Amino acid sequence: MTEQKRVLLGILLATGVGWLLLAWLPLRKLGPAGASADGAPFGRAALGGEVYAANGCASCHTQVVRPPNLGSDIARGWGARRTLPSDYREEHVIPLGVLRLGPDLSDVGERRTDPRWYYRFLYDPRVIYPGTVMPSYRYLFARVPLLGTPLPDSLPLSGRDAPRPGFQVVPGPEARALVAYLLSLKRVPPGETGKTP
Repeated sequence: MTEQKRVLLGILLATGVGWLLLAWLPLRKLGPAGASADGAPFGRAALGGEVYAANGCASCHTQVVRPPNLGSDIARGWGARRTLPSDYREEHVIPLGVLRLGPDLSDVGERRTDPRWYYRFLYDPRVIYPGTVMPSYRYLFARVPLLGTPLPDSLPLSGRDAPRPGFQVVPGPEARALVAYLLSLKRVPPGETGKTP
């Protein structure tokens, strides 16, 4: 065998092994990426994922439910089962997070379904959880004139948070997108293991 044939065979072998390890084995393990009912976020939720990333939420929150032998995530109700690689197969950017100062958010859309709760929490987290280290995201909200009855999504604020008379606080476009993203975080496909309590 000539030197040129050995080099060509080596290149083909290296390419074939690389293809097996990087393409064929993951495809075999995860299956083909088909459309699913609860796939990657789209529309407003996809924009909310960008707001999530831009505000550094992944610095304090993870999106990975650990197995029972590595933590108490399932016992805390953060997910019905451990996170699998296939849970992310349709997503392009996955802010998994590396540090947990706050709860895991991988299944938060199942645990909390009321958008108004999220709006109130984002505006001032200490009203709901006194002593939390989570910062307030008031800049995602707008103070608008109150013309007649309050808007359906205006925040029920009182005390020092209450706006001046004749005004109301409503979520801005980024707050709406962020809440849509959080509500879309439902990692466990319906019927697989059921909802967590």
